[in-house]
Amino acid sequence: MRILFATWFAITLSALAAAACGDGGGSGRPSEGSGGDGGAAGAGGGTGSAGAQGEGGPTGPTGTAGPTGTGGATGGTAAGTAGPTGTGPTSRDLLAQLQALDGLTAVERDSTLPGYRYFVLELDQPADHDHPDAARFQQRLLLHHRDPAAPVVLVTEGYNLYPDAQWLDEPAELLAANQIRVEHRFFTPSRPAPADWSLLTIEQAAADLHRVIASLRPLYEGRWVSTGASKSGMTAIYHRRFYPADVDGTVAYVAPHSAGVSDPRYLDFVAERGDPACRQALQRFQREVLLRRPAMLDLMDAEAAELGVTYDLLGIDRALDVAVIESVFSLWQYKDSSFCARVPTAASDDAAVWAFLDEANAPRLWSDPYLFAMEPYYWQAAAELGYPSFAEEHIADLLLHPGANVPTSFVEAGPGKTPLFEPRAMQDISAWLTTEGERLLFIYGENDPYTAAAFDIGAARDSHRFIAPGGTHGAVILSLAPADQALALGALESWTGVAPTRRDPAALRPLLRGRRWMTRD
Repeated sequence: MRILFATWFAITLSALAAAACGDGGGSGRPSEGSGGDGGAAGAGGGTGSAGAQGEGGPTGPTGTAGPTGTGGATGGTAAGTAGPTGTGPTSRDLLAQLQALDGLTAVERDSTLPGYRYFVLELDQPADHDHPDAARFQQRLLLHHRDPAAPVVLVTEGYNLYPDAQWLDEPAELLAANQIRVEHRFFTPSRPAPADWSLLTIEQAAADLHRVIASLRPLYEGRWVSTGASKSGMTAIYHRRFYPADVDGTVAYVAPHSAGVSDPRYLDFVAERGDPACRQALQRFQREVLLRRPAMLDLMDAEAAELGVTYDLLGIDRALDVAVIESVFSLWQYKDSSFCARVPTAASDDAAVWAFLDEANAPRLWSDPYLFAMEPYYWQAAAELGYPSFAEEHIADLLLHPGANVPTSFVEAGPGKTPLFEPRAMQDISAWLTTEGERLLFIYGENDPYTAAAFDIGAARDSHRFIAPGGTHGAVILSLAPADQALALGALESWTGVAPTRRDPAALRPLLRGRRWMTRD
């Protein structure tokens, strides 16, 4: 699943371009195996700077004076002045505590978030938690530390981490909490070598998170809440299924629960978005792109040369087909109906048609570097998570590769690389959630196609599901209707013992989603 937003592309472009060069075999994939994230240790809080640009949202505020631990280094400030004194451990004490934890390595970096200290960590993990004496890998974590007495927000990433982009997810902002972000297994560099893909399961990933919590919990006195958006939100729910007592509550944003590898519920949902005129204009646009295939392929070739990417895995024609098939889904995922007035027509020139396709579902997101970076997601979708179904009947006569948009298309062939869908995994999640789940909060957007597969909370205790009016895949608590927002904030306070600070949604650092979920991300 992919999220279309320029920020993620900007952050990862250099890494992906390098990956496109491939290894000695010329596969164009990131190298497998574990690797540390470099960077020199910082002494205390770093210089404040602008927060990371989020998905389609405003840039975070410029750094201001931040607290420091008693006897510790000066907190990061925009002007380099000292921040107020806090109650946490000194810089040396905290770093030493982290480095003393069994199997954990820690490097301190400059923090761009005022009042926080920032650490890049790696935790030694078993590739198979049922056989801990066998293969191991290093799982990457990012820690933003504020105060050992404050709550801890565990961000259960479903994808990669980006250590150079620092931000707080909404629960951490609202609670002024510490935050731990965990890279999902098999996303490089958090990948065993050699990689046994049969170990890329929701249960093994949940065990990873359980060990992360067990390792870091002694450093913190406050209560713990897990969170994630889209696939990351799904990951938070799966973790709760296997380790329900690990955290005191979970906030899952825009997290779908698909039924099968081609879930038809998405078809009806997308078909109902917008008015009839808009729906017809979008279908005509999709046909227009494919009718201009030679011109579109020329533009894809030119962009590929500029970016240094290739289309060897899918082939450029199939990549174009998939981009067009998903374009309407992706538009509704992130935009409101105002885009309907801008849909190109047969009278538009090639540049306008290409620009709108690039905005809706950029073909480059189906190039080799992106697909190899996201391959673990597609494996999981094909094996356990499920995948949406996309309408293509109205363009079937123009497609060269009909039916290509299924997750197995995006998994590189090789030994042990043939995922088989196991429906019992998601059935088990449903059975647990609706009967035994508790302290769960689900947030969805009214127009987001992933809301078609929203989790059913059934008889889950102290749990809520809310839909943000007119919302997209960027829906958050502060975008809910006032009554729903009050209930959601009340749940956070009940679970953590800390009253959330209501802030203007525009002031919150927007979430960087993971591709389709990070790239749809």
